[in-house]
Amino acid sequence: MTNELFHLSVVTGDATVLDTEVLAVKLPTSFGSVGILARHAPMLCAVSRGELRCTLPDGTGVRVRVSEGVACVDNNELTLLCADAAVAEE
Repeated sequence: MTNELFHLSVVTGDATVLDTEVLAVKLPTSFGSVGILARHAPMLCAVSRGELRCTLPDGTGVRVRVSEGVACVDNNELTLLCADAAVAEE
């Protein structure tokens, strides 16, 4: 795994659920789980209902429950737009 960071935003119609720098993200998509690291190639894909998992710079993990939506990776940023999202309780 690389130690480079990229920006992650998880946004719903009425709130920004998560807006932070991360090391890695596992994203539930319509074609399976996709891993995203810094400098990922540009991508636009459908997101499936499930759990997004991300690794913060200090190595801790965060889980976010997400509904269907769309994800865009571009210019070292991952933006996820969905109808509903919530950080999962540990």
